[in-house]
Amino acid sequence: QSVLEYLRQTAGSFGAVRFERVYAAAPEELWTAWTSPERIPRWLGASLVGTLAAGSTARLVWGDDPDSQVDLLVQEHKPPRLLEWQWTINGEPPTLLRVELTPTGGGTLLVLDHSRLPVTQFAGLSAGWHDFLDVLGSGQPSGEDRWRELLPAYRARVEEL
Repeated sequence: QSVLEYLRQTAGSFGAVRFERVYAAAPEELWTAWTSPERIPRWLGASLVGTLAAGSTARLVWGDDPDSQVDLLVQEHKPPRLLEWQWTINGEPPTLLRVELTPTGGGTLLVLDHSRLPVTQFAGLSAGWHDFLDVLGSGQPSGEDRWRELLPAYRARVEEL
């Protein structure tokens, strides 16, 4: 299911993570999973507060702690193929999350690029996206245990950079 996963360093202490996955679903179905307040909690485990539209702001909330919330500024919103958010974790510099959906034979190629990442966030966000994208494809709940299982491998990959 995972076509490609990689980490790359871009400039100094910042970089990007990229995942490519093919899902047996139409782009419209995946778009709804990424943008619907009812569907986001099913695979991302967070509540969406606000509206996702070009230029809008919203928040993803995993818990009451400010570090478990992400502020979003929607920069691109082109249904059902392109979504780009400025992604800001409490007190951290803003990063950029871009999701592209392209129809393929019988499904959809999802390309997720999360860039402008401080190197200190590479491993944790990579393990998180890996887990979330697995859940998106399977519909099976995941959680902290799966993230903890994936994290050491991503930490090792970051050390190789």
